[in-house]
Amino acid sequence: MVGEESALFQPVGRWCSGTVHACPPQTTVDVAARKMQALGISSLVVAETPERPLGILTDRDLRNRVVAENLLPSTLTVDRIMSTPLVTVGEAEPLHRALYLMARHRIHRLGVTDADGHLVGILSQTDLLRLQRHSPHQLALDIEHAEDFASLATLQRELQRLVEVLARAGTPIRELVEVIAYLEDAIARRVFELTLPDPALQHRLAFLALGSQGRGEQTLATDQDNAFVQADDCSPEELAAIAAFGETLTQRLLDIGIPPCPGGIMTRNPQWRRTQQEWCALIRNWLSVPTPANLMNASMLADLKPLAGNAALATPLRQTYYEHVRTDPIALARMAQNSIRFRVPLGWFGRIKANAPEEGAIDLKKAGIFAITDGVRILAIEYQALEGNTFNRLERLAALDVIPSAESRELAAAFAFLCRLRLRAQLDHLAAGHPPRNTLPLSALGRLERAELRSALETVERLQKLLKMHYRLDLLRN
Repeated sequence: MVGEESALFQPVGRWCSGTVHACPPQTTVDVAARKMQALGISSLVVAETPERPLGILTDRDLRNRVVAENLLPSTLTVDRIMSTPLVTVGEAEPLHRALYLMARHRIHRLGVTDADGHLVGILSQTDLLRLQRHSPHQLALDIEHAEDFASLATLQRELQRLVEVLARAGTPIRELVEVIAYLEDAIARRVFELTLPDPALQHRLAFLALGSQGRGEQTLATDQDNAFVQADDCSPEELAAIAAFGETLTQRLLDIGIPPCPGGIMTRNPQWRRTQQEWCALIRNWLSVPTPANLMNASMLADLKPLAGNAALATPLRQTYYEHVRTDPIALARMAQNSIRFRVPLGWFGRIKANAPEEGAIDLKKAGIFAITDGVRILAIEYQALEGNTFNRLERLAALDVIPSAESRELAAAFAFLCRLRLRAQLDHLAAGHPPRNTLPLSALGRLERAELRSALETVERLQKLLKMHYRLDLLRN
């Protein structure tokens, strides 16, 4: 049998079922269900021809969209209840790409296509049972069904192992960070569910991920950065219960191996448990009084993502950012001014300079990752494009003509390269028996990597110049 790690490099076509069972879109649901029963299968591709699928009909579709709705199968056609589109993967692509797609879309099946885009097979979760240990989809299911914190601690360690395997397998960094985000969110959500003292309480608060987890850009050993939004009309008893819950939740996350935030941005800290109105007022104050601490806090909260509880409680927070900067544009200029203080470590003739405490090493976060995430976030606040990660924001800003499309692609490539180097550095530190850090010896870079790093840092410099011009920072008084 192929080893678990080496199997991740195998082409998808080696693992998928080569038989495609299909039905036309106008097939009635009862006929399709009988065909699935006769063939002993749990899905049918919906297509005029099997090579060009419109979607897929699964047993879940039958259960959720027909039986649960008490609809008559003989009166429905499959195109009305199918899942669409059918997510596909090329038969020559590595298996880790298929695992990523299943996790990303939360699905159990993928269509497999040949070089011409024709459907040639179906890859299902069943096909991957031999790879359960290194399947993001299986890991997500294990997290969802974990019943105790010891199990979650094991799964947290397995997630770190999965990251290493996928990274060594060459998974593109954008896909990798999205898988990490999906699974880290699932772990935090499950800890929330197991810790929640009263089910009624979840409607009175929203549990938020902030910072890199809020953006969905973690790599290894990300610190806790989280907060609660409480309903404005919470009773004193509810607020006391939420405070106790916040303390316990932070501790449970620590117990399963998620490090504390050095700055105290955790639900155990009363400053990061506030009502909706309190948060909105605080955001306006942070933006109006742009001290370094206020700007750091405003940036952290701008990357919010609801993980559990009542997500609607968080909606006004993001809107507060958008509304405030429309009436106070100087707030964004102050944020930009703070951002460009972090100088790119390039010297004369493009020489890369060490900027880390270790001699001859570069801190990749300080060198460029922070400058990109921070600069893009500032523009995203102005143009109401905060949803998603930095890659998503760059695409949205390019679509709005805020950043030229070519420059947006350059920034995305530079960001991906810096993140990939950062993950490599973290893995190298772990392999040496040290905690993961963002620093990499410049001597570890080959000639081509040095050239690519120099190009990435020059791209970061151009972003800082864009911010300086866009917000007219030369005219801004200190």
